Amino acid sequence: MKEESKLTRRCNQIVFSFIAMVLITFSSLLQASPLSKEEQAHVIIVTSPTAQKLQKLADDIGTDIYFYVEGLTGRLGSLVDRNGNTLFSPSVVVYGKNGRISATSSIPRLTVLLSDSGEVLISIGGGNVKLTSEIITNLKSAQYLSFWSVDYLFDKLDLSQFSNLKAIELMWGEIISLDLPADGQLINVNIENYSLEIINNFDKQQKLQVLHLSVENSIGYKKLENSSSLEVFKLWMGKDSIDVSKIVNLKSLSIFNVEYNSIKNVVQLDNIKSLTFWWAKDERISTISLPKSVEVFAMIVSSREAIMPLVNLPKLKKVIINSDTIRGLPKFESIPTLENLPQLETLEISDSKLTSLDGIEKLTSLKYVRFENNEITDISALYPLENLIKVDLSQNKITELDDLGKKPNLNVVRLNFNPIEAFDFEMVSNYPYCAFTITGTPFIRNAPKEDKLKLKNLWQKGHL
Repeated sequence: MKEESKLTRRCNQIVFSFIAMVLITFSSLLQASPLSKEEQAHVIIVTSPTAQKLQKLADDIGTDIYFYVEGLTGRLGSLVDRNGNTLFSPSVVVYGKNGRISATSSIPRLTVLLSDSGEVLISIGGGNVKLTSEIITNLKSAQYLSFWSVDYLFDKLDLSQFSNLKAIELMWGEIISLDLPADGQLINVNIENYSLEIINNFDKQQKLQVLHLSVENSIGYKKLENSSSLEVFKLWMGKDSIDVSKIVNLKSLSIFNVEYNSIKNVVQLDNIKSLTFWWAKDERISTISLPKSVEVFAMIVSSREAIMPLVNLPKLKKVIINSDTIRGLPKFESIPTLENLPQLETLEISDSKLTSLDGIEKLTSLKYVRFENNEITDISALYPLENLIKVDLSQNKITELDDLGKKPNLNVVRLNFNPIEAFDFEMVSNYPYCAFTITGTPFIRNAPKEDKLKLKNLWQKGHL
């Protein structure tokens, strides 16, 4: 039945090709109306040697393949989101159907967008669709590749001859080695693959700007050292070491399984704006200084001793420090050292068994604080912070809400799932533009009828 289905598809292709040639001939001879866009696209597909070769190779292994033509039946989707951030997943916008095709792990198909000359522009595969090395070879003119959970019928993905390739996304799928283009035109790369052991030709990617790499069993990325083009780098550390301070133009750096030797000289990155270190446990990390240019700093720590003091950082605006809830939960007890941070507006320390907010009163520029899922009982340290706009103290051990002091811009205070048994209605009235949330507290469950009426009144006014 399978062979019969293949034969039927090939016969249909021959018939469609014949019809296409007839349409072209009669349009020319009879000076008929121009072909529709769909008909023009079909002509390009059936007369493209590349498309027909890909169709045959796909038929041979039972792979469903769909073709579209740029400007006629489809186009390249946007490569940035509404906020201007890079989208790694290229998509094909299908005309007439208001559809968008992106790689997924659930739909087994190969989608190809052709140019008007019949060459491959984009290829998208997913859902365990089968791919042979011959199919890959015939995609070599592509500018964008996106493969999600495809079934590679080979061990080595060779993209060395893909001289037009600007962006690739390779999510999962079993391959052992990867050759990037030898003539490096890559700008964006996103690879998440835990079977991949080696990646070649990183040193040839002279235009690479954005790289997300989750390859904990791999080597090859050390050759990124001395890259002058890379600006955004997200790395799940594999078997290679790498000195990130040599990637001199980095603006954003995120490292999972961070090692001391990789970041010990991070202070040399004069252009860096965002730093994220995941699962830090080496105590030597606490001795590292950060560059003065950093604006956002986030850290997931596996050891209290690995936390570095954040001192004298004039541009720092946001700090996130959380415990590693997966690999061990260190107890913070108190706020880490945060001093001389004149522009710090956001501070988040959650899931860390924090018991005290002492020290936060010095951070007078704070506007947004989040201390969710800790063991805080006393919030008096917030009293001097007059610029606060939002406060999240959900899931702590707060039993009563004290006066928060002068806060003209206070907008939200979240106290959900705290053991609050009494609610100071008079104090709340001092903050007419603030909404307090107290979901899951004993007071909400046990409030007398009179208090419930007061709560309803506050809710109607937008205070709850």
